[in-house]
Amino acid sequence: MTMQTSSLPPRALTVAGSDSGGGAGIQADLKTFAALSAYGMSVLTALTAQNTLGVQSVHAVPTDFITAQWTSVTSDLGVDALKTGMLASADVIHVVSKSLAAARSSTWITVDPVMVATSGDPLLAPDATRALVTELVPVADIITPNLPEAERMLAVAAGGNPEVHKIGSIQDMIQAARKLGKLGGAKYVLVKGGHLPLDRATLAPVSDADTSNDSVCMDVLLDVAADQVTQFCVPRIRTSSTHGTGCTLSAAITAVLARTPKASVPEAKQGDVVREAVRKAIAFTHRAIQAACEALGKGHGPLNHGFATHMSALEAGDVDVPEQEMVTASGGAPTGDLNKNGKDEQAGKVLALTGIGWRREASILSTPRSFLALLKNACSQEWHDYTNHRFVLGMGNGTLPVASFKHYLQQDYLFLTHFARCNALAAYKAHTMADVLFSAEIICHIGRESQLHIDYCAEWGIAKADLMQLPEARANMAYTRFTLDRGMSGDLLDLRAALAPCLFGYGEIAVNLNGSAATVKDHAQNPYWKWIENYAADDYQQACREGEVLIERLAIEYGVWHAPKRVEVLVDTFRKATLLEIGFWDMGWHIEW
Repeated sequence: MTMQTSSLPPRALTVAGSDSGGGAGIQADLKTFAALSAYGMSVLTALTAQNTLGVQSVHAVPTDFITAQWTSVTSDLGVDALKTGMLASADVIHVVSKSLAAARSSTWITVDPVMVATSGDPLLAPDATRALVTELVPVADIITPNLPEAERMLAVAAGGNPEVHKIGSIQDMIQAARKLGKLGGAKYVLVKGGHLPLDRATLAPVSDADTSNDSVCMDVLLDVAADQVTQFCVPRIRTSSTHGTGCTLSAAITAVLARTPKASVPEAKQGDVVREAVRKAIAFTHRAIQAACEALGKGHGPLNHGFATHMSALEAGDVDVPEQEMVTASGGAPTGDLNKNGKDEQAGKVLALTGIGWRREASILSTPRSFLALLKNACSQEWHDYTNHRFVLGMGNGTLPVASFKHYLQQDYLFLTHFARCNALAAYKAHTMADVLFSAEIICHIGRESQLHIDYCAEWGIAKADLMQLPEARANMAYTRFTLDRGMSGDLLDLRAALAPCLFGYGEIAVNLNGSAATVKDHAQNPYWKWIENYAADDYQQACREGEVLIERLAIEYGVWHAPKRVEVLVDTFRKATLLEIGFWDMGWHIEW
């Protein structure tokens, strides 16, 4: 296929059925492409007589005409990324799969395994699911099944009833993604959790009818080759306007992927491109649901794909969302209050964080946010480098040089002393007795942890006397003095932002490693398994949850959501602290002083 050049817009193709009601199918796809500044094209596979109440009739497009449409588009206009939607029959899947296989090397391919409409009407012949699994999935870069679709695909692959593969938890979603990844071909699997409302605090499944519960939705993305799981958590919107949600999400992924020519991305970096496309697509879809008009139609209404058109000078591709992105392989509970919002009451505006900073946008929507998610998203590359450092991965698979770990372990003892000092400073900076006591309790916990650290060092042949005389490495000094300086020159929130990468990073790293198939989970075979267990344990994870409750509250009390310049400063602090954490890993890896 013709590749994108600088003079061309991103070119996105949808191979799917038509929805006469305009809420799903190619209509939703083309609206999404346009909203995300991609040039949209289509290959129709079926025509439906359809509205918000259901599908009244389906007219299949002859396969030779499907091929003719494909040839017309690809031979002239070129395609950077494409998606498939409703394919209706095994014959259509066979024809489309052959075309996709020829295009795969130069074109991003997203397969949305559409089987049933939101109304419950079937959109895929019963005998076609096997063709989808055996012919279409192998030529995809990413597949995007919802829970019923994932269950049905697994049942067909394994031979059995979908009920046997019932998905009822985040861990089930992760396991389903891994099983789908083993079908062969697809490099990334996105299992969508819209059918599984979860409790905001515990992530336990809740009843969809429980209107008293502030529930969330979780989508799980698996990088098959790396066995890396990324979870995306957004507040669940109670609405009947969900017709075309899956089409919109897969189309948004396609539109964002089309911005980056596939041939220009090394294989090792493609995961980063796909992860970012999924994040932006979830953001876009969430906002489109938020902005939907529930009065449109008598059934499941459509999304509002044009929600951003009224926004002054808005680059819709940079729209962010009240989301919490977590790189974790175990489905650990998200921390942070997903119900706080960034609404500017005085001006009647909403502050939206985009890829180029804060912009004030006219909107009637209240945008809930997580401050920690904001910090991590703003420093996503640094955060990834920190939590996926080769020192970290070496602990997981047991290949980290022992000398490197022992050097890190000794310096970490010295770090704990300064970490206690930082929390003593936090107590001084606090304005309430509750916050003073919170910091005091952390100091006491660090004191107990220091003794455990001494005992742990002894297991590695490091005597207490040697720890007491140990010189401090430059990376250690740089990091700890930076945090103390931020605390001295700023307020309590500045200090907590500087300390955040340490607290939350270790918790996330341990959960990642604990859930990764690449981790050697055996004390005899992996000397670092005990370290992983300690930070993945409930007590440390609870400390992370409590720490995030604090930082989210401080963000509100200190008026962060109304102060863009303050956000810039806090993001800068968080980024520098994260870079210093990377430096701490480098110090251990290279045994630097």
